[in-house]
Amino acid sequence: MIEILDSAKHLVAMKLSGSLTADDITKAYRATEEALKANERISFFAEIDDSVGLTLEGVVKDVTEGIKRLGSFTKYYRAAVVTDKGWLGAMARVEGLVFSSIDVRVFPTSDRNKAFAWASEAPEPLPKPEEPAASIHFLQTTNDKVFAYEVNGKLREKDIKAAVEQFKPYLEREGKINVLARMKDFGGFDLLSVFDDDLIKLKYRSLSKVDRYAVVGPSAWMRNLLELISPMFSAQVRVFDASEEQAAWEWVGAEQALLAGK
Repeated sequence: MIEILDSAKHLVAMKLSGSLTADDITKAYRATEEALKANERISFFAEIDDSVGLTLEGVVKDVTEGIKRLGSFTKYYRAAVVTDKGWLGAMARVEGLVFSSIDVRVFPTSDRNKAFAWASEAPEPLPKPEEPAASIHFLQTTNDKVFAYEVNGKLREKDIKAAVEQFKPYLEREGKINVLARMKDFGGFDLLSVFDDDLIKLKYRSLSKVDRYAVVGPSAWMRNLLELISPMFSAQVRVFDASEEQAAWEWVGAEQALLAGK
């Protein structure tokens, strides 16, 4: 059976003894769900009696419930396992290796209070994901009718929106414009960004405005794609190797401003 123990709100504490059935497993996971509703991160304390044994029904229930909660493991902070059974301690340590984001420690029954105190400590806040750096960098040119940019990374919706805003003024200029795209490390794109309304409108507006479009250093698959679809556009599209960048700048009629004169 599983007995849920009184503990801090962020701690799911339990004592396990005898045969563990599917109902016991359900009770433990229900306590976990309740703790997660009220806390960003939670910890566990499990005091395991020497008499513990899982029924087959309990094993199946434990596995299926665990799979359902794979996405929650980042919210688990610590797990203290109190047992004198070597094989149970070994299993707990293996889980600590597999789910490395959880600090799993095994304590002998003589250190039960120490284990409870350790597990009761307030969890550290979840680390905030770092905002990825912009994937599009706009290049200054020596010709106000040449728009140039560099792609380095995966294009996301905010990158596309930034590119749209930077490119719009070029559409208002008299006559044709040229574009140079330097593909430094293109990491693909978020699918939703392709369907951005502003991007779609921009593509239609630029069809008759762009005269030459140079793409420098694309990957092999992108080169093949560009060469395949370029006849479909009124603009002249040319692909250049990275080593041919100077030739690409000459073709669009400009230089990178910071490199002018070099």
